[in-house]
Amino acid sequence: MITHIDADAFFASVLQRKYPKLRGKPLLALGMGGGCVIAASYEAKAMGVRTGMRLVEARKLCKGAIEMPSDFEETAVASHQIASILGEQCPVLEKMSVDEWFADLKLLQGGLPKNPGLWAQRMQEDIVLRVGISVSVGIAQSKLLAKMASEYRKPAGVTVVEQKDIEAFLRDRPAAAIPGIGKRRSLHAEANRWETAWDIATADTEIINRLFGKPGREMQLELLGHRLYEVETSCTPPKSISRCRSFRADENRGAIFSSLLDHVSYTILKMRRHGLVCREITVWLRNGEYRHNGRNARLPQPMDTEEQILPYVRQCFGRLYAETPRCTQTGLALCGLQSKGVLQYSLFEDVKRTGSSEQIQEKLDELHTRFGRMSVTRGSAIPAKKESRPHLNILH
Repeated sequence: MITHIDADAFFASVLQRKYPKLRGKPLLALGMGGGCVIAASYEAKAMGVRTGMRLVEARKLCKGAIEMPSDFEETAVASHQIASILGEQCPVLEKMSVDEWFADLKLLQGGLPKNPGLWAQRMQEDIVLRVGISVSVGIAQSKLLAKMASEYRKPAGVTVVEQKDIEAFLRDRPAAAIPGIGKRRSLHAEANRWETAWDIATADTEIINRLFGKPGREMQLELLGHRLYEVETSCTPPKSISRCRSFRADENRGAIFSSLLDHVSYTILKMRRHGLVCREITVWLRNGEYRHNGRNARLPQPMDTEEQILPYVRQCFGRLYAETPRCTQTGLALCGLQSKGVLQYSLFEDVKRTGSSEQIQEKLDELHTRFGRMSVTRGSAIPAKKESRPHLNILH
């Protein structure tokens, strides 16, 4: 069996751990820029606030809620503490994100527990005692079912879905509760009158294949308890690296572009630490009406330095800025990632300049590693640093 461990309202819980006076109060943990709720305490959730909701909408639902920027450093510490406790019992642990993990119960020290539910409860108690944050645990035959089970009784819940219980469990879950169902799949589910997860699990396979392709059929099999995806024991490199930042509506071209430059520095440093290069970039801006506008640029060869990639970012931005008045978000994605290996230069590439670019980037990497990413930055990115604090109503 597979277990999925999910920390409850993690970013908000981390703030409540750091500031105990916040416990029991409606709390909104905000993302970079302060325009989006990335976690809400359960007191705020009871008022209808959801993860990913815009702050302006959350304020309407939960008047008087405490708003605070998420503490990413403290969050990383708490994540490591939880992972360390899990690692004491689960030698093979797959980290899905900063607040969720998968483990194969057969690989636990001592083997598969006779009572998986009791094992999960004891682990929960240990994490609360040592970390001060609750987790919810789902146990099932497949990854997809285990993840759905961990969401079933939040917060601090334990749900074990045996093979014989799958039908009853899925009949009790709406189709939208299937992880990754997405807006498009939800529309298809409504059109076909699939109201529950069981309806999708037992739907005609030809219809599922036609609508969703191979991923849809795999979803069906995982819902029925077939184990298609194993707990990953190795760290696979990312296929893309992206970053975005939200802020108050701004028309200042320099300030908006400086935000993009900060994304360039962050994403390239992360990509190089994985030993990767990119073949394509995507730049997007969001306007005051929360509509996104994006541009892609296919690179002439794999690239991994700021000097190489910046001209393409600048080109995309130039086209977007004229079409996106009153910008409220900037974003950058490095796509088509592949192992660096030995780069093959284009026939038209200035090899000396490329080599110089690599030397400069290596020195930047060294300084960032020793003194932090904020220690060295381009002059044109400084406005973004000065405005990095979100515009929030923060209560201490």
